[in-house]
Amino acid sequence: MKTRIFGFLLLVAILFSAISTQESLAQKSTKPIKGQVVSFNDLVMGGKGTITKEQAKDLAEKGNPIVLKSGKTVYFVYNEDGSFAGKKLANYANNEFVGVVGKVKKVNGINIIIASMIESM
Repeated sequence: MKTRIFGFLLLVAILFSAISTQESLAQKSTKPIKGQVVSFNDLVMGGKGTITKEQAKDLAEKGNPIVLKSGKTVYFVYNEDGSFAGKKLANYANNEFVGVVGKVKKVNGINIIIASMIESM
């Protein structure tokens, strides 16, 4: 029983250390990352990802990921409270460009922005 508790505490310590390391690797973006709001599913299936605001809102409501594409880089955008910002991004899908300011990091090869601000450009 003591071995299980020790193992559990060790696992928690390792996870906490990994999370702390990831946080320290995050870089705060001082200027917006400029890109387009796109459908991740469409990109994966070989499309351009281009969607209208109405399509984006509908897809986001159904749980499909709405992401930011900047050049050839795709970012999954999260709010500062840890919730996914796809529904918020969907409101900007008709804009030619959107800017996202926040912490940029890579987690397991996935580009993430913890957004402090999303704005039209």
